[in-house]
Amino acid sequence: MPSFEKITLSLPAHWICPVLYGDTTGLDEKEERAFSRWLDDTIEHVGHGQLPLIGKITDSTYFARYHDAAEYGVLACDCYDVEMLVPTLTKEMTDA
Repeated sequence: MPSFEKITLSLPAHWICPVLYGDTTGLDEKEERAFSRWLDDTIEHVGHGQLPLIGKITDSTYFARYHDAAEYGVLACDCYDVEMLVPTLTKEMTDA
């Protein structure tokens, strides 16, 4: 049975629909590129090659200058704390 660890990321509120449903139609071209880069990096570095599972999302937003999308060019904005469940890295995964 796989085991998971929880991580919490501060993500822009306007990214919640793409995070939950993969629907980027509400994003402009620049925002879509930023989201796509973030998703690729998250799958590779956080999810160890797998899409992390979404856990709890906070009920309310808060304004944040420093959040987990800032390095992708997203400026200060309203954010949600999003809990992600990522597979715990096992010896078998590192040997593959």
